[in-house]
Amino acid sequence: MADVVRVRAATNNEVAFIAWDVDGMIPGCLGFEIVRLYPDTGEERCLASWVPFKGQRNKDWIPQDTGVWPVQKVFWRDLTVRRRRDSLTLRPDGEMIAYRVRPVGAMKPGLEPVPVRPPLIDGKRTYAGPQRPLGYLGQGAVSPTIFLGSMFGKARVAFTNGVLSTQWMSRALAEAGIKVGQRDKIREELQDRNSKIRAYLHGDVPDVLTSLLTRAKAEGGSVRLALYELGDDALRDAIIEAKDVVEVILANSGKDEQTKKWDFGNAPYRKALRDAGVTVTDRLFNNNHIAHNKFAVYRDKHSVPRSVMTGSTNWTTTGICGQSNNAFIRDDPEMARVFDDYWERMKADVFPPPQHEDAPGHAVQTQGVAFRKGNHIANPLNGQPASLEGMTVWFSPNDPERNKKTLSVRPVDLEDVFSRIRAAKKAVLFLVFNPSRRGDNSIIAEAVAAAQANRDLIVQGAISDQAAMPNYVPSTRDPVTHKSNKDGKAPFVFPEKVWEMPNVSVVRAANLTGASIATDFQAEVLTIGHAIVHDKIVIIDPMEDNATVITGSHNLGYKASYENDENLVIVEGDKTFAAAYAVHFLDVFDHYKFRAWRRTLGKGPSADDGLRTDDSWLKPYAQGRKGALARYFP
Repeated sequence: MADVVRVRAATNNEVAFIAWDVDGMIPGCLGFEIVRLYPDTGEERCLASWVPFKGQRNKDWIPQDTGVWPVQKVFWRDLTVRRRRDSLTLRPDGEMIAYRVRPVGAMKPGLEPVPVRPPLIDGKRTYAGPQRPLGYLGQGAVSPTIFLGSMFGKARVAFTNGVLSTQWMSRALAEAGIKVGQRDKIREELQDRNSKIRAYLHGDVPDVLTSLLTRAKAEGGSVRLALYELGDDALRDAIIEAKDVVEVILANSGKDEQTKKWDFGNAPYRKALRDAGVTVTDRLFNNNHIAHNKFAVYRDKHSVPRSVMTGSTNWTTTGICGQSNNAFIRDDPEMARVFDDYWERMKADVFPPPQHEDAPGHAVQTQGVAFRKGNHIANPLNGQPASLEGMTVWFSPNDPERNKKTLSVRPVDLEDVFSRIRAAKKAVLFLVFNPSRRGDNSIIAEAVAAAQANRDLIVQGAISDQAAMPNYVPSTRDPVTHKSNKDGKAPFVFPEKVWEMPNVSVVRAANLTGASIATDFQAEVLTIGHAIVHDKIVIIDPMEDNATVITGSHNLGYKASYENDENLVIVEGDKTFAAAYAVHFLDVFDHYKFRAWRRTLGKGPSADDGLRTDDSWLKPYAQGRKGALARYFP
């Protein structure tokens, strides 16, 4: 009889991803039980699930184990590998874990019964409907042991849990007396340093952002920061507490929609730093150019650059709590010297300030030719290319002749990225905010074209901005009637006809609304700011020897290359680092894929959204028609 024949698992600092193979159809299979194993202690923990069988109800959204509500997929995300299901305390890192996956079906004579481990309240079951006793249909298989920690390759990596469109978040807000639509109250909650919701959402990211400041204070070193936005009290105070060892280049935030003043968000934090005696260099464009970096360079007590922190995370409450983001620290003197040189050239790139800090900027508020020329060379180090082992670093703006976006000339950094996408063999995965409007000049267009040329190439991604969807059609309004035309379309998925490109799946970040919730689901928050998926990540062939991760502050579009201060880091050949980023991708993408398709299908409340009560769900997986990425990774 067919069974689970291979289990693979990988983890980052927040979640784990498990995938398994079956060697054929398993008759009567209702799903899989997944158990987390601790080889050092012999402890076993059955993973949690929330969706019941058809005919059952989970009105209070209380989790059961996968031995009660099994997984009807061939992959799963362990969301409680570090964050417990019943509290906000962290499980310790440094542990070794593995996963056992076994097929289960309806209990009948001759089968070994699946243990029932449901939580009871006052001795009663927490869900309604008839129980479904289950039995094991096979011995299953166990994954290799993996290490639970935060070091991946040469880097310490952290990812936020800042996906707001979750059932957990909706219920946590309700318990705090906050409704889904009360964005101001949600912001207040996330700004509260004592909030358990805040602590859960930001994970380890704030510690990674500020750890170089802590190191400088302890070791007598110094830190150079380059920040686009500063808008969180705890992060502000961390900078102030390190005022004797830190120097900040702080950009302007955007124009406030109500007051029309520039730098509205950063202004009070800029003042607080100055008043506290922090050394601050203003970089105020107050126009379409933005100083979009968010990096730190650690220099030892002899002023020698030693480490770099970079990633997508803005130093704001929204950045650490309300978006999917990443950050990493790498102890690498060569990389640190490259970033330190860029920081110094940025500080030296002086242009006339706006008339007032909150006034609009003009054409003179732009980066200088010398600065742009220096950024044109990959890895600029004193004007010469630097040799970084397994890494390429690009800085923006990087066209010596142009300081405005020019679609007719491809930027040198994006040409590097595009060429790597075209050379992909197995998979191109991406999480992006808005890399480009629809057209042929975006990483999404390049990835889709690569998938068309190679039908074995898996291309999957999640984005924030609807205009970046390949099938987006902008709506227009009649100048007389002011009615929208019927051609406008803001899709949630691409392709909408799956069979046309089965190796491609691009989704837009979405939430469950009153029109798309089902059974015991609740409407969800989507965002408290502009971005939802704020990562700027491309992952290419994560399990191959050339495994590549592209990350940093760069939004992966032409504007970022031509007009903004940016950093773009490409790490190649580090499969451990790539696996951590791939797990983050799988966590975010799988979450939004479910919601994007529900919004696309327009499904409302239905009793048919429970687990199926027969084995028909398994056929496309057993036949290899679903779960292509799960079979490839990890």
